[in-house]
Amino acid sequence: MKDYSSRNTLEGNLIKIENLYKSIFTEVGNTSIELSNKIVSIRHEDSTNVDAASLEISEIDEGYSISYWDGYSLAEKIDEKELHHALKIFKRLAKKLAKNLQRFS
Repeated sequence: MKDYSSRNTLEGNLIKIENLYKSIFTEVGNTSIELSNKIVSIRHEDSTNVDAASLEISEIDEGYSISYWDGYSLAEKIDEKELHHALKIFKRLAKKLAKNLQRFS
């Protein structure tokens, strides 16, 4: 019988998140992903902007926190209790980040 409990953690979804990154950001240059058990972040590598665009999902005591920086300020910060909903939000914001980077880079 399969162990589905690991799918209920950020750590158990790292491969899924990495594949999402690869599929969305293949056409977008100068981006990187950092994966750890508690935090995943996608960053735009822009040496001219100290506060470059980024997207981050992290495990917190009450669930998950998703932060989207548009390159100038914190554009969206969402706290979500359920991992499933947090990953949907992360995917939506990843697409938004890629679209904005393609448009303005």
